[in-house]
Amino acid sequence: MNFGRFTSAASKTLVGTRLGNAYLHFKGWSSLRRLPYANPEQAATVANSILADRLIARLCPKGGTFLDIGVHVGSVMASVHSHDSSVKILGIEADHEKSDHLRKQFPYCELFELALGEKEGIAEFYTNPQATGYNSLAALDMDDVVVTKVRVAALDDILPDQNVDLIKIDIEGAELGAMRGATKLIARSRPVIMFECVGTAVNSLGFSAAQLWSWFDDYDYMLFAPNRLAHDAGPLGQESFLSGNEYPFDTHNYFAVPAEKRIDVRDRARKILAIKA
Repeated sequence: MNFGRFTSAASKTLVGTRLGNAYLHFKGWSSLRRLPYANPEQAATVANSILADRLIARLCPKGGTFLDIGVHVGSVMASVHSHDSSVKILGIEADHEKSDHLRKQFPYCELFELALGEKEGIAEFYTNPQATGYNSLAALDMDDVVVTKVRVAALDDILPDQNVDLIKIDIEGAELGAMRGATKLIARSRPVIMFECVGTAVNSLGFSAAQLWSWFDDYDYMLFAPNRLAHDAGPLGQESFLSGNEYPFDTHNYFAVPAEKRIDVRDRARKILAIKA
């Protein structure tokens, strides 16, 4: 849902521009068209990625607040701003080099340079200079990994009074810790949340897909794959959610919707995707 895990310096400058938006559109659809000749097992994942990009850019209400957790190069928040400049945009990014670049390229974003967790502290941060989209608090099983120290804080402490309408979170396996540190914000705002989840194993932080599903269920959230958000199909139960996180994957991106907002979000998604009831 951005310019990729492996991002060149040249491509960073395209983010948020008309050329960059056109590139992302072309990249998504060309990937889908190539699947019958490459790996058709990935068709569902690619199609859902395209839908996720379109939905996350347009789901925030006019004049609302969008929170991008794990900004990376800024492609998602740039899409949100391009669609509706009245949306207030907040960003969380732990990588110092990325944060410096983001502040210069996206002056409309209020950016916080830190990682999110359950409480204030200092933690090891794993990066790979050749694949910065995988940067994480969770240990990386990759070559050339660099370990640094970053500040960790709870979202409830960073944004104690802020209301948020829409959240995108993609922090490579640390999502559950960030959600546990945001319970007051979640209770206060009841935002729609698009999150990434890949695989079912317990990671080095002790988090798993099963625990993430249970956390959302405890807070009365319903989970949907992007291609189900605009339809009347019921939410994903734990078994279906975990099955979708095993190869061949259904999707890497999911929408968590407060139960009380399900009909409103469904109708907004139908409008975005031009789907008739």
